[in-house]
Amino acid sequence: MAQYDINLRDYWRVIKKRKFIIVFTVLAMGLFSLIFAIMGKPVPLYRASASVKIEKTGSVTGLYIQAISWSQTDDMETQAAVIKSYLIMERVAKKLGMIPADLPSEKVRANSRYLGIILNLKNMVETQQEGYSNIINITVTSEDPVFAQRLANAIAHVYKEERTRDLNKRTIEARRFIENQLKIIKKRLKNSEERVRNFRENNKLVSLSAQTSTMLGQIAKIQTAYDRAVADYKKIREIKKLLERTGEKPLTSKTSFYIKEASTLYKNLNDKIVQLMLRRDSLLLTYTKDFPQVVEINRQIREIVRSMKAQLSSQEKVLRENIKSLKKKLNEMDEQIKLIPEKGLELARLERQVKVNMEVYSLLEKKYQESLIKEAEKIEEVKIVKPALEPAIPINPPKTKATAVVGILIGLILGIVFAFIIETFDTSIGAIEEVEDLLAVPVLGVIPHVSIQEIKATLKEEYPGDIDEEIVNRNARLVTHFAPKTVLAESFRALRTNLSFTSLENDIKTAVFTSSSPGEGKTSVVVNLAIAMAQSGNKVLLVDGDLRKPIISRMFGFDQAPGLADVILGDYEWRKVVRNITDVMMGKMSMDDIMKTPGIDNLNIITSGTIPPNPAELINSKTIGEFIKDVRSQYDMVLMDSPPVLAATDAAILGSRVDGVVLVYQVGKISRGALRRSKAQLDNVRAKITGVVLNGLKAEVSPDFTDYDYYKYYYAYGEKEKKRKSFWGRIFSIPGLAAGVFGKRSEKEKDNKRFSISKMGILLVAVLFLIVGILYQANYIKFPRYVISSFKGKPHNASVDDNIAKVKIVPMPPPAGKTEPENLKDAEQATKAKTYTIQVIARRDLESVKRVVKDLKEKGMDAHWARADIEGRGVWYRVFIGHFADREDAVRYMTEKGIEKSYPGSWVLETPFPASGN
Repeated sequence: MAQYDINLRDYWRVIKKRKFIIVFTVLAMGLFSLIFAIMGKPVPLYRASASVKIEKTGSVTGLYIQAISWSQTDDMETQAAVIKSYLIMERVAKKLGMIPADLPSEKVRANSRYLGIILNLKNMVETQQEGYSNIINITVTSEDPVFAQRLANAIAHVYKEERTRDLNKRTIEARRFIENQLKIIKKRLKNSEERVRNFRENNKLVSLSAQTSTMLGQIAKIQTAYDRAVADYKKIREIKKLLERTGEKPLTSKTSFYIKEASTLYKNLNDKIVQLMLRRDSLLLTYTKDFPQVVEINRQIREIVRSMKAQLSSQEKVLRENIKSLKKKLNEMDEQIKLIPEKGLELARLERQVKVNMEVYSLLEKKYQESLIKEAEKIEEVKIVKPALEPAIPINPPKTKATAVVGILIGLILGIVFAFIIETFDTSIGAIEEVEDLLAVPVLGVIPHVSIQEIKATLKEEYPGDIDEEIVNRNARLVTHFAPKTVLAESFRALRTNLSFTSLENDIKTAVFTSSSPGEGKTSVVVNLAIAMAQSGNKVLLVDGDLRKPIISRMFGFDQAPGLADVILGDYEWRKVVRNITDVMMGKMSMDDIMKTPGIDNLNIITSGTIPPNPAELINSKTIGEFIKDVRSQYDMVLMDSPPVLAATDAAILGSRVDGVVLVYQVGKISRGALRRSKAQLDNVRAKITGVVLNGLKAEVSPDFTDYDYYKYYYAYGEKEKKRKSFWGRIFSIPGLAAGVFGKRSEKEKDNKRFSISKMGILLVAVLFLIVGILYQANYIKFPRYVISSFKGKPHNASVDDNIAKVKIVPMPPPAGKTEPENLKDAEQATKAKTYTIQVIARRDLESVKRVVKDLKEKGMDAHWARADIEGRGVWYRVFIGHFADREDAVRYMTEKGIEKSYPGSWVLETPFPASGN
């Protein structure tokens, strides 16, 4: 991007220059905002509010209930939460007729429709304390104003009824308990009196002596006291055991620890714990058990439980001593009573039972009358101070005007942003200049960024019918041969022209192509450049100098060995390993493929040969210099592929022996520092850098390259161009329209044609940009994530034979006259190839192989598959795992991962190059 200073005047110039974009964005956003506001007009909502007042009663019974229920601590927030609780909402739904009134709560909870009604009602309601007063406002929001009024009033009435019922609940329960006990004691008294009457009649007894009567009376009193003490002791023991089990099972409001015979302090504690549990259950209807108030209530409950257990233990000890004392007195009285005649004694015992039952009955009768009086004094704390009225105005009126104004403001901001973005693109033509300034070398060519899917689609149109995907992938890499009329092939021809002129000026006949890092497309560039030069009539030799990861042989479809490595070792004379048109015909290309374009017979190829274990030493030998000298004299141009310069030393060594080095740089792939280090490493060995090839340049980066943008619409010229162009392609092919987007019109055109086609194009592009952006944000469209940049050097799937050749260990060739820098040796050691892999399975079904690879990858293993065309057995697909430096590492990995157990027959495979696949 060009670098320059900018001031306020420049900003104003940009705004005036792009005023149509700003105006259009403002109008579009304003219009869209208005349309969205009208279409998204909210449903009118109405709000009705009723108010209830919670005040403490002043009656004696009310004060008593408050004292034992601890209602002073029922804060207003708790009551506000209770109003929205499930219990209240269920009663309200029944009151409004939305749920049958006679339907039990258990059946309501089992019905999902009824539960939905209750939850919907709860979502409509909001409760809030009015300031610091004891008034709670019940607010209902609904689409129906009448229903909002009815619901608010129904909630107020139901809450009042439930609150009153809760406050009087203990009095009612006490009355019911006494009433039941009264019936039992009454029946027991009647039975005891009947037994006395029958005993007197049968034994004709009227009364005992005064002494006997006195003794029996004492025994009766002691026995009554003893029975009462034993009963109290048992009840206290039962309650104490129940309290002991509270640590195992959480307490609920249904658990009762009340005992009438306990001390006053214990009863007060029991009343407190009951109220705390009721408060906690009310809170849990709205909040979780981790809510601070719930946690505090649980802590208070545990403290009260400990106090209650202490009180019961103390009372238990006292009763135990009392029972022991009474038992002793009864034993003494029994010894004395034995002197009384047996019949008289039996009568006395029967009369004693009658007396005891009579006393209990009298006590219960008294308590029963007291409970009736308390129940008659009904306590009410809730009062409806303001009923809900029918609302007339909705609470959410449409904000059409405000939305339109906001849209206009946002459109103004976005329009200015779009204007500066377009202006930035308009002035960011410094991609080439920046590389040239950074490296101080010229840019020889620009290879545009093209989606591999578009290239494949074009090739499939050229080959109607079913075509193997592997063939399509191979042909896509040789675009200058198989798609000579595409813009991509034209860019290689432009590179050919620039390199030819540079070669004439500097006498360059041997050139090495390298890059800073893997994946920048150097191999595809050198291969297609070689084809383009051969098509122009030059006699070209293409040498695969990448002795680490060679792929040129796979691109043309013939064997890798013998090749360059075998020539350097002296196993072959270089003319014996040269591949020409005949070898290509014997490979995987058909005659029709070869005859696709003329001039392919001018191209000779030398593959990498057998992969050596010491590529850098092999490249640094004296033989390579002699080889380069020989081929230089035999060919018009010798193009050599090499490994990335930062990853291996091979490129630097080769660069010092040839006429020039061409550095392939994929735009945006690596940092400036890496690019500088690449040049510095080549400069260190005195390699002559002829130029740079920019690969993968996107058309929208710079207006100088907008002409490349037509590859999005067509690939051919002449008649094919007309067929391939779409409607939008024809629109944008109008002269000056595309340039108008980036402001490349002349000043005269600006003055004379205010409403020219260029301005229409600006508006059209802005509309499309805005619509696509909205659809993208709304997830209506999704852009493809997998777009291959311009023909990166990706290895082709190699065919693997069962009898795979072992790596040939070759002796180190004699060194050349100069020594290798120490840092280059370190780089060589760091990039040593791993030549062992694990073969898991081999199958004919590709889909099952892909499933196995997917399963292995999900388990964290580096799995891939490769195609093997085995002679006599057909095509097989093999699954491999990992890359290992030696066999021991591979065997250890198999054992650790249990691969042999999951896939019997797995074995370690040695390969002449690192295993690769899909």
